[in-house]
Amino acid sequence: MVHQVHRAGVPLPISGIGGIQDATDVLEFLLAGASTVQIGTQNFVDPDCAGRMVRELSDALRTQGVSDVRELVGALRAG
Repeated sequence: MVHQVHRAGVPLPISGIGGIQDATDVLEFLLAGASTVQIGTQNFVDPDCAGRMVRELSDALRTQGVSDVRELVGALRAG
């Protein structure tokens, strides 16, 4: 669905919601086209999860040489 909306050129923000437990999940949603993510249930399991994910995401971006997280939004290309 995300790919179809993006391909149609509909200028709607997409929010990734559901199953976000770590920075890898955040990255997957961003690459698929989400410009925001929502962390829900994981907050009950790990009250610091948002802070932890921001730190993990910052480390991952730095390691990959990405200066702006917005570069990742929709960057996944189907082959």
